[in-house]
Amino acid sequence: MINKWQAAYEIIRYTKYVFSTYDSMTDTIWLKNSKSKSIMILTDKEVSDSEIETTTENLFYNKSNLDRAVNFKISKIYVNYIGSHEFKRQFSSSELKVSHIGVENIGKIIFNPFYKIDTKYKKPKSKDWYKKRVLSSNPLETYLIKFTPMTSILLMINTLIFLMNLFYIHIKDSVHLTNDLGLTHFGVNQDGEFYRLISSAFLHANVDHFLFNVAAIYVLGKFVESIYGSIKMLLSYLITAVVANIISLVFITDSLSLGASGAAYGLMGILLVHLLVHKKVQKKLIFQVVAIFVVIGVLSNFFSNVNHYAHLGGAIYGVILGIIYNFKKVNKKVLLATSILAIVLPVLSWVIQSQHSSLQPYDEQALRFYYEKDYDQALMKVNETFKYNNETSTSYYVLGKLYEVAGDKDRAEANLSYAFELDPENELALKERLYRLRKNQDYEGMKELVNDINVNKVKDEELAVILEDLEYR
Repeated sequence: MINKWQAAYEIIRYTKYVFSTYDSMTDTIWLKNSKSKSIMILTDKEVSDSEIETTTENLFYNKSNLDRAVNFKISKIYVNYIGSHEFKRQFSSSELKVSHIGVENIGKIIFNPFYKIDTKYKKPKSKDWYKKRVLSSNPLETYLIKFTPMTSILLMINTLIFLMNLFYIHIKDSVHLTNDLGLTHFGVNQDGEFYRLISSAFLHANVDHFLFNVAAIYVLGKFVESIYGSIKMLLSYLITAVVANIISLVFITDSLSLGASGAAYGLMGILLVHLLVHKKVQKKLIFQVVAIFVVIGVLSNFFSNVNHYAHLGGAIYGVILGIIYNFKKVNKKVLLATSILAIVLPVLSWVIQSQHSSLQPYDEQALRFYYEKDYDQALMKVNETFKYNNETSTSYYVLGKLYEVAGDKDRAEANLSYAFELDPENELALKERLYRLRKNQDYEGMKELVNDINVNKVKDEELAVILEDLEYR
């Protein structure tokens, strides 16, 4: 038979009630729910009708003291007699409603559908185990008790995609999934693959990267979901991930980025605002939260290509969401400024990043190796581009230049020509075509080729010099 400590634990886990106090004199556990303005008292003692009436009178008489103790005006009190035969007696006054309920099965007072599924396969712990969890003064453990289905779902999605990626990398010897789901400036802006802003937040590079991120999401997700609910938890994860990725694109245009850390830092921002707004800045809790991210931040520096811009962007937008979620407790001017910033920040970041030019990441690397005269590495990167069907005009340009180095003039000419045909606005391919026309002293052909090009908008310095020279001919 379930005892009152297990009942208290399960009620805290699956409902909005949290532990309030334990009255050792009466051996009763008091739980509170600030949203429903209610108190739940748990006892396992058998009582008579007269004792029920006496208890009710005391609750009515001490209402003002109880209000001060829980820091809200109580409207309902439920006295649950755990393990008793089923009965229900109700009493009401102008300010308070008291219900005495006999509870044989706590499933009848826990309406969360996951409770029955969870307890069906879960072996009960000892009474002392439940008592220790309920009475714990550790704020971190208090929130970790809570059942948070959305956090669990997000963790499962992250895990599933991570395992799929491991399968592709180690079994099929392919980084196909990483290339298709990772965040790249070229993919978002040139190919219009906007899904990468979200998909990259579920993808991880390696085991360490994955474990650090899911640990952060597990802890912070439980906090946010317990406080604000499952829908806001999902929205917080997705919105902060997207905004963090947009902000990172402002600064990173030449590489692939992935990971849930932008969203994790967003959840941290929401939590910190909640603690400040509700004046729950407990040193122990702040220390625990900060310690988690100090450890993650320090260890993440051992990974390559850490996206600190996404971390910062996620944290900033998490703070913004935290202020909006607590709009009733925030100064109106602060709320107005935050609401404007919530719109301006992602829009402005999007406009700025869209002005940048970028190359497909493999093309970027291939070009770098080519300029460094590391032709073998350059060829390997070009081959990877073709392997994953990500070839672009620049891919053919680099391949043509590599054939040129190898002395194969015909293949060099064919690939360089195709690079220009594929994208006449590709400055590298255009510059190569102009070089060949100038070599043949075909200046009219050169002028015709660049007739509609604004020299002030050209980014390649050598191409700009050629265009300026043509203006004087």
